[in-house]
Amino acid sequence: MIQPAPGVLLIAEPFMPDPNFARTVVLLVEHNMHGSFGVILNRPAPVQVREVTEFFGDIEHGLYLGGPVETKVLHVLHALPPLESHSQKVMDNLYWTADMRAIRGVLAARHIPDTMLRFYAGYAGWAPGQLDREIAFNSWILAPARREYVFATDVGNLWKRVLTDMGGKYAFIATFPPDPRLN
Repeated sequence: MIQPAPGVLLIAEPFMPDPNFARTVVLLVEHNMHGSFGVILNRPAPVQVREVTEFFGDIEHGLYLGGPVETKVLHVLHALPPLESHSQKVMDNLYWTADMRAIRGVLAARHIPDTMLRFYAGYAGWAPGQLDREIAFNSWILAPARREYVFATDVGNLWKRVLTDMGGKYAFIATFPPDPRLN
């Protein structure tokens, strides 16, 4: 059985009542005795990073809504070896950072595609023991993360795709409509 840890996905159960997490896929960045922290992978914002800050110049990167906590703070997931020393490892070849000066330096030197670097406004956070209780109540389905999920281009279908890829009962869950009355 998969346990919560960095590099694990939290897939919202199909009828999650909290609208902040309905049909979301969250990548856990940290899980320890002090709490848990992650970013929602499948909530694109209707703006680009350059529309909310001039700090990075005229970059072509989309912005994602990482979660309901501290929504004015940017976080970055990346697969950039030059930034390893400024970042926390989440899994093989995937890192998290909030060091925007280091990101700006790398972006100034070259174009980095969305398939190697993603910006998130806010994050998903849980107090000590809270996520474990939610998992015990079956609010979340856990799965190992893959880079193709983290940097997916079709994030609108990510929830369904991850469950389908898991197969079995999870592939069946992926077919549930958002409103069970429509079943």
